Amino acid sequence: MVMKPLFKRVTDTLSKWYLAIASILLVCFLNALLIHLFHLQIHQRGMQFVQQVSLLSEAERTDDKLDTLARQFNLQYVSLGPQRISQMNDLDVFEFANVTLYVKHPKVLQEYASTLLMFNLLFVGLIVFAYRWWLIYQVRPKSFLRQSHRALPVERETVLPSIQQPRSTDESLFNIFALIKWSYHLGESIDAQQHFSIQFQKHFSGYATCSVKYLNSGALAVTIEQVAWGDVSAVSKKMHEVVYQILFAIRGDLSRKVVKLGGCYYQSKSDQTQVYQLARSALSVATNNVWQHIHLTPLNKTHEITMQSSESDFIKYIENGQFILFFQPLFCFATQEITQSEALLRVRHEKLGLIAAKQFVPQLHSKESLWTLDTFIVEHTFKVLDKDKSHLLASVNIHTINWCDPKFANWLLSKLEQSKLANRVLFEMTLDDFCQQRVLLEDIVFKLDIVGTGLVLDQVSESFNVKDLKHIKCIKALKLSFDLVHNIDESHTQQKVVRHIVRQGKQLGLPVYAVGVETQTELQCLQRLGVKGAQGYYFSEPLQQLELAGY
Repeated sequence: MVMKPLFKRVTDTLSKWYLAIASILLVCFLNALLIHLFHLQIHQRGMQFVQQVSLLSEAERTDDKLDTLARQFNLQYVSLGPQRISQMNDLDVFEFANVTLYVKHPKVLQEYASTLLMFNLLFVGLIVFAYRWWLIYQVRPKSFLRQSHRALPVERETVLPSIQQPRSTDESLFNIFALIKWSYHLGESIDAQQHFSIQFQKHFSGYATCSVKYLNSGALAVTIEQVAWGDVSAVSKKMHEVVYQILFAIRGDLSRKVVKLGGCYYQSKSDQTQVYQLARSALSVATNNVWQHIHLTPLNKTHEITMQSSESDFIKYIENGQFILFFQPLFCFATQEITQSEALLRVRHEKLGLIAAKQFVPQLHSKESLWTLDTFIVEHTFKVLDKDKSHLLASVNIHTINWCDPKFANWLLSKLEQSKLANRVLFEMTLDDFCQQRVLLEDIVFKLDIVGTGLVLDQVSESFNVKDLKHIKCIKALKLSFDLVHNIDESHTQQKVVRHIVRQGKQLGLPVYAVGVETQTELQCLQRLGVKGAQGYYFSEPLQQLELAGY
């Protein structure tokens, strides 16, 4: 397993070297051909010069006359005096009609230097254009009709994980409910409901029930009944693989990390609401994890009790102060210093331990819970900044529902005015949420700019419409999404997207930052692409010392 990616990397490197060597040889061959043609042109001028001399009489063939005539052909006539015999090796001889002349001419590289330079630039440009066109051609979107025929071999058992038939009926059987989501738009030409239903029926026909529903949110809800306990994990892996192979047949440059599966396995007669909530939480865990694309959660009596009181429990933990506020520093490449830090919430759960906000925020549905969460984070961050003497600039994430609530906006503005920390705090919001709710956010955005604070738009995963942000002064920076940054040094597609986003950021006068940087190669690639700063475990883990300074 380790040698396979290493072998692939070595072969890719060798193929690039072979391509570079072939390009150099091609340019050398074309240059040799051009030089040969220029030599032929010089020879033709010499023959024309001799022909002109043959038409002159013997009396007219003086050295001055011949030298003047030679210059008309960009040549230099050389007389055959005794003093010139030693220079015969540097002369060219031309004969015509019993007339023999010795001439000199400039070197080919001197006479045609500008022409050779122009043609070399043209050759190199054509080679680069052909190489980039080939890269784009390899990752081009394939038409669905063409790919449907090529995808047929995918259905072979050698491609997908093998699934054993359910065991005997005396063993405990479970139902699996899975939510599958991917970061790719299928397009209106594909009937997702029918297409996925057909494929799942083919691969899971051995089970009692296999129902598939394509949700309006873009996720796929799949239910498979009567699965043996020992086959639950294998069935979930096969569901993930089936969806990936379907998407791969439509677009050949996708990787498995774009498909995330969250599922719940349960016995019959269970509460379907709890099953859906567990599957949704599992999908959130898988989405926020880089390496884990599948996450399954069982539904038992303990989980039933936990799910019934999960939202109120988390809010109770926050109200009782059972949480810690970490700060993830963001480093500027130019100054090599911390330019700002992102506040990250960790809640101490009595059963699950220290958990991140991303793991339980999807379970918060009421406005009251979201209000409590964001107000506590803002107030606690202000306390830390008020007692911190290093003039730290911190950024705080606030839920979109609260941004659109005028009551919360007024509360936030009053807190900023009372604390006098507007110049030391920024607020983060996803780019998609900002663009979708731009009309509702016009008033709060205008007031944030007046009090002296601003917004950082994060989760930027693709290019956007510059006009949507051009006249909004309170936006201070853009943050790339983790999926776009992870393994960017190995993906030309991700590099192209980041380069375009950086170009758009320059048009708006906004710096572009990266999150989740884990390796030096990722860092170096981001610096070459024009990213101004980054945060991640490559630089530092989230720091708790700043939070402790608030006590």
